[in-house]
Amino acid sequence: MTLAGAVDVRPTALTEALPAAAVLPGITVAAGFEIGMLLRCARTGSGRYEHSAAAASTVEFGRAAAAERLVALLGQLGVAARGDEFAAGVRHRYTVHRVVCADLDAPLLGRSWVEGYRRLCTPDGYRTPMQVRLRAALAVAAWRAAMLAGNVRARGGNLAVRVSDSDTALVLVRAARLLGVPVGLRGSAGRHLVEVVSGNTLRDLALGSGPAGADPARTGKRLAG
Repeated sequence: MTLAGAVDVRPTALTEALPAAAVLPGITVAAGFEIGMLLRCARTGSGRYEHSAAAASTVEFGRAAAAERLVALLGQLGVAARGDEFAAGVRHRYTVHRVVCADLDAPLLGRSWVEGYRRLCTPDGYRTPMQVRLRAALAVAAWRAAMLAGNVRARGGNLAVRVSDSDTALVLVRAARLLGVPVGLRGSAGRHLVEVVSGNTLRDLALGSGPAGADPARTGKRLAG
């Protein structure tokens, strides 16, 4: 899909490679990891993600809250992004919520995703209280992204999310177990279905009282005690 009009989004310093030895702050890891989850979930959920080497990348969502969350997270990292919306469809009209950004493939975002994945999915060991809080915040962020941008459906009243790749499925399973919520994982036809066994605890934790959910840092502190 082509973009109408000029795109007022400029590349930032994030497009430059980061030093290999750079240590990412926890707040950067949390924001970048959730951005990565939103992009991954958009591919099989409420929208799509298109990258062009010659122009700014675009992400399209079926839910306004997903687009608003992505713009807010990019803003936290100092990345310029613009959101808009347009009507689509012929017989059945619907609204597409689009985010345009020149830095969605920035090295910082990629490293944040990898670091968040590592912290969630590596075997348990000794962790400092700060590491425990960040891990809990990452778990909440993963499910918030899945519910805002993913292919969410209810089976017998229970929450279920369908994703296309095993890494995203593993993140959701690990995040749910970390939050004390039992889930099941089934795969078929190149898709993975992560289904909550019972209750709506994950929905309440991830979305909170508003569309963007609770602040990751505060949520992590509460879950970690």
